[in-house]
Amino acid sequence: MAKPRIERSLLFPNKEFRERVRKASKDRGFRSEQAFESVTQFEARIAATLTNLAKQGQHLQTLVEAQVAITDVLLKYVITCVVEPPEDALPAARVRARLRYDKLIRAAAKEISNKNRDTLRAMLAD
Repeated sequence: MAKPRIERSLLFPNKEFRERVRKASKDRGFRSEQAFESVTQFEARIAATLTNLAKQGQHLQTLVEAQVAITDVLLKYVITCVVEPPEDALPAARVRARLRYDKLIRAAAKEISNKNRDTLRAMLAD
C-alpha cells in the first residue's frame, strides 16, 4: 500500500517559475516542491546561524584585543614605577618574585576552574 502524499500549495509568481521549481525538485530527488522549499529554508537558517557565530567571534576578538591592550599598559606602568633591587639583593628578589608569580598563577587557575564549574552547574540546572 502506497503512503498517501500530503501536499500544500505553494504560491509561485508565475507558471514558468513553478515548473522550474518542480523540475529542480524532481531532478534533485525530492518528493515534492514543499520538500525542496523546506531544504531551502533550512539552508537559510544555517546561513543565519553561521553569520551569528561569525559576529560573536568578532566580538570575542575585540574583547581579546582590549584585554591585551590593558595588560600592555599595566605592564608598562609597573616597569616604569617599580625600582630594581640592588645587585647584591637581586638573586633573592628573583626567588621571591618567582614564588609570588607561582602563587598568582595558581590563584588564576583556581578562579578559572571555579568559573567553569559554576557555568557547568548552571547549564545542568537548566
